[in-house]
Amino acid sequence: MQIERLRLKNFRCYDELDIDFEPRLTVIVGENGKGKTAIFDALAIALEPYLRSFDASGRQITPQDVRRVPVYKKDMRHIDGMECHYPVEIKLEGEVYGKKLTCTRRLLEGNVPEDDADELCERGCALAHDAKENGNRLLPVLAYYGTQRIWVDSKLMTNFHKSLMERNVGYEECLEPSSSYSTFGKWFEYVTKCAQSEQQYSAEVKRNVMLKNAIQNAVDVCLESTGLRDLYYNYRLKCFVVSHPDMGEMVVDELSDGFRSIISMVADLAYRMARLNPQLREDAVTKTPGLVLIDEVEMHLHPLWQQTVLLDLQKTFPMVQFVVTTHSAQVLSSVPAESIRVLAWGKQFEGVRHVDFSLGANSYQLLQDIQNVSPRPQALPIVQDLKRYLQLVSEDAWDTPEALELRKKLDKWSKGKEPALLRADMDIRMRQFRRRRS
Repeated sequence: MQIERLRLKNFRCYDELDIDFEPRLTVIVGENGKGKTAIFDALAIALEPYLRSFDASGRQITPQDVRRVPVYKKDMRHIDGMECHYPVEIKLEGEVYGKKLTCTRRLLEGNVPEDDADELCERGCALAHDAKENGNRLLPVLAYYGTQRIWVDSKLMTNFHKSLMERNVGYEECLEPSSSYSTFGKWFEYVTKCAQSEQQYSAEVKRNVMLKNAIQNAVDVCLESTGLRDLYYNYRLKCFVVSHPDMGEMVVDELSDGFRSIISMVADLAYRMARLNPQLREDAVTKTPGLVLIDEVEMHLHPLWQQTVLLDLQKTFPMVQFVVTTHSAQVLSSVPAESIRVLAWGKQFEGVRHVDFSLGANSYQLLQDIQNVSPRPQALPIVQDLKRYLQLVSEDAWDTPEALELRKKLDKWSKGKEPALLRADMDIRMRQFRRRRS
C-alpha cells in the first residue's frame, strides 16, 4: 500500500489542501496549530474503508471536523459567531499492490455522510478473503503514532485472549494516534510464558517465538547506536527490560521518555507486521510493506538522536512508506529536500511549499530557510543589543558612544566566544583601514 496524493476541502483549518507524498519518506513541516495533525487524521479517515474489510474499527468524518469561519458584525471588527462550511471532502489517491485507487469521503450539510470508496473497500475485501484462503497473502501494515503515544507496562496478561493470535489483530486500533501498545505487550508476554513452559515444542509456540525474535531484532537494529538491545519480558521483575553493555539490565519503564517512545513504537510496529504476515517468519519486519504516520517524530529525543531517527526507522523497516511531522531542524538536516513539504500560512493557508536544499545542511540554516525562525531567540534583550551593535558596525558607527557601550556589555556576555562579534572585529579593521586611506 502506498499513498500518492491527498486533497482536502473544508476539513478543519483548510478551505482547500492539495499535498503529494514521496514513495519512501515525506516530512511535513509547519507551525503549531497549522494543520499537520489534521492531515494525519484525514488520512486515517480516508483509510477506514480498507480497515472495515478486516473487521477493524476506524474513524469517520465528524461535525468537529467541519471547517468553521468567523462571521463578523456590520462593523467588520467584532465576531458575531462561527459559520460551518460544507461539504467536507477528503480525497485520497494511491495504490494497493499495483492497483491504482481513489477514495473520497464527504460530510454534507446536515452532517450526512457520503462515500465514494468502493474501490478501496473491494480491494480490502479481496485481500481479506485471500488472506483467509491463502496463508501466503501479504497484508500491508498501517499505523498512526500520535503525540500521545506512551508505553504502558502493567498487568498485561490480565486481559489476554486467544484472538490476539489472529492475523487481523495487526489492524486493531492501528490508526488510533493515542495507542498504549497494550496489545503487543499482552502477546509478547504470552509467547514468552509459553516458550518457558511445557508447550515449548508445539508448532504454534515455535512459530510465535520466531516472530518474537523478529520483533526483538527490529528493536536491536533501530537502537543500535544507543547500545540498548535484547528487549524481553522478565518474569521475575514482571516487566519489560532491555540490556546495555555498560549498565546491564534496565527496566523499560525506568528509561527516559525518548527511549520508551522509540522502543514501544518500533516494537508495536514490528508486532503488527508479525501478526499480519506470520508466513514471513523472521523476515516479517523487513518484507512487510505499508504506511506509517508519526506525528512529531523527534518527540522526547536528544538532538543527536533526532539526526538519525529517520535513518534508523528506514533501515529497520525498509518496505514501509513513512509520513512524519517535525519541528526539528536536526531531523530536517537528515532528509532530502524532495521529501519535505512546508505548510505555508499567512493570514490564510497559502499552500504546500517545496524546498531546494536540506540534506546535510547546518541546522541554523534550516531554521531560517524552512521554518522561518531566527536561530537566536529574538525576544532576549541581549540578542536585541547584539543586533543593534552589528547594525551600528555596518553603518560605520562602531566607535560612537552607543556602540562602545553596547560592545562592553556584549563582551561581558559572550566571554569572547560569540562568532558574530569576532566577524564584526574583522569588519571594523577593514573599515578602519578604508577610513584612514580616505
